[in-house]
This record gives sequence, structure tokens and C-alpha cells, in this order.
Amino acid sequence: MSDSEEEEGRRGSSSRKMTRRDWDNPFWDHHFGMQDSSTRGPYTTRGRTDAVWKTLQAYGFKKSADKKKAFDGLIPTSCFEYFVRENVKEMGNILEDGQIEGNTVSELAKRIRSSHEIGYIDDSIQEKIEKEDEMELVTRALSTKGIQRDHGPNDDRESGYYTDLFYSFCREEVEQSTGTWHCRVCKGCKDWRDWHCKGCKTCKYGASIPCDKCNATEYASWRRQAGF
Repeated sequence: MSDSEEEEGRRGSSSRKMTRRDWDNPFWDHHFGMQDSSTRGPYTTRGRTDAVWKTLQAYGFKKSADKKKAFDGLIPTSCFEYFVRENVKEMGNILEDGQIEGNTVSELAKRIRSSHEIGYIDDSIQEKIEKEDEMELVTRALSTKGIQRDHGPNDDRESGYYTDLFYSFCREEVEQSTGTWHCRVCKGCKDWRDWHCKGCKTCKYGASIPCDKCNATEYASWRRQAGF
């Protein structure tokens, strides 16, 4: 098949009747263009008040001098920043140094180290996490990068480690970034199979399931194909 014929086939595939084989294809757009992936990203500067900045900085996040970017280095997860934005509305929740009552750096470090998720990882990495500076550990656990450390100078691989873990305030637990994500619009941490629909502005369950409200015909077709 020539490149032009292949391209024509792709363009025409959206208008033909869907088959079971299509539903099983991981590259098929099961959400028919309705998935809003932007809801998975961090917050913008809008709404990042001085009070919010003070608390973000209290947890190790640095404000950038470059106007083209907000942070110098690590970026807070949307889960953490939502928690911050909600708590600064009640000044009684914020301590003098900007940390959040009941969720100080020291308290979070203890919570992270005692998490069952940490207990599942390699012993050598657990030892590094145990020895980690509290602020360093907490800042990364609350960042989009997660709990990991880059290699040291001269590519010292012994000093670095990797996990896919981060701390979720929604679930008050360490979670895997490969299995959990935070929706800025719905304001909560979601399962990896959930996705946010731009049509009804709601998270829907099912990595390969169309929206039952915005794509009712396709949803009915999926149910028939799935044998419901």
C-alpha cells in the first residue's frame, strides 16, 4: 500500500462502521475526540496569590525570576496546589512559616516513609529514602517529578534512584503516578482508567469507553460489542 493510500484509509476510517476489532485497537480514539488531557496538568499562575506562593515556597518550591516560567526547578502537582489553594482560604489552617496545620514537612516526611507503597520497592531505594533530607523528600513527593533523585555529579549512579510515586492529598497516601492522576476540573485524584470529557466536563470511567452522555450512540455500540 502506498503512503497516499494509507493516509486515505486513515481519513476514511472515521466514517465507516466500527467493528469489534476497532474497539480492541489501543490506537483507536475510543473517546471520539472528547478527552480533555489538559485537566491532568499543573495549575497556571492564575489564582496563585501571595498566600499560595508563601505556602508553596514553605514546601521547597522556588519562584522563578524568569517571567516565561513560574517555577525554578520542580513544579507542584495539581493535587498539592489544589490542597494549598483551599487551605489558604482559611488562615487558621496556615502556620506562621507558611506550612499547613497537620501537614507540615516533618509530618509528611514521616507519612511518606511509613507508606505501604514505599514498603513495596527495592530495599536499597528504601534506605536512600529513609536517609533523605525531609524537605528534599517532601518537595519531590509533592512535585510532578515524583519521589526520585537524579544521579549525582560525575554520573554517580549510586546516589540516584527512581520511583513512580507521589503523595496524594486527596487520598492521604503515597500513590503511583502510573495508576493515579489528579483532575483539576473535578478537583480529585482519579484512577488511571478515568478520563475527563470536554463535553459534559465530568470524569468518566473506562480507558476505552465513550462518554455515555456526549456520545450516546457510540456508547450503546460499545455496550453491544462488549456483550452487555
